[in-house]
Amino acid sequence: MSDILAEPVTRVVLGLVVLCVLVAAAYFVVSIFRDYGDDVHLDPDQMLSNLEEMRQRGDISEEEFRTIQASNRADVDASPSTSSDGSP
Repeated sequence: MSDILAEPVTRVVLGLVVLCVLVAAAYFVVSIFRDYGDDVHLDPDQMLSNLEEMRQRGDISEEEFRTIQASNRADVDASPSTSSDGSP
């Protein structure tokens, strides 16, 4: 066994395998703690409520709040209706 580990090529290959395992483990651990979910969507009322709280705390300015609010209204108005009878 020690003869195999004495070869430089074997050490490089073993080192790369260990590195790949460590990178995969780190990715797994980070993915647990980070929010990668694409299915997390707030409805417009929740989003505006969160923005209002941010504005009150001073995280965003009144101008930024109004810009986001106007943009959100434009997006909601432009979205197609989900009514089954075709009426808006």
